[in-house]
Amino acid sequence: MVLSACLALSANLDAAREATDEAFTRAFERWQTVGTMRAPGAWTQTVALNYLRRRLRRRPLLRVFRVGQHDVPTPEVPDLQLWESVRRLPARQQTAVVLRYVHDLSYEQIAEAMKISMGAVASTLNAAHRNLARPALSADPNEEKVDG
Repeated sequence: MVLSACLALSANLDAAREATDEAFTRAFERWQTVGTMRAPGAWTQTVALNYLRRRLRRRPLLRVFRVGQHDVPTPEVPDLQLWESVRRLPARQQTAVVLRYVHDLSYEQIAEAMKISMGAVASTLNAAHRNLARPALSADPNEEKVDG
């Protein structure tokens, strides 16, 4: 699941694998703390997504992943057009969407993983839904987005 979510958001298998490996390494190193959390998987996913975003910001990558041109097997990514739109959301909205709809976490678990209130989770997901529903999101990436 972590790899699938990272792949969906990055469209780059190597970057997704690196972020996944890094997140699980950090979880293992901090297992005394992470293991006591209600949702250690959500924490690991959040670490992976944060690592991925930092890596992609620092080093622009060529998009290797092209529909119909898979040179390696990839995890199942349900709707490529939807995930392309999710990639355009602000980072906080991306993380909340992945934790909710890929990992099927409750608002409480998402709040714990992201270290925000449950109200902030609801607000963030609501803003993500509004942004995803806007046709301008897929048409113009420079269009103003709803913060959340």
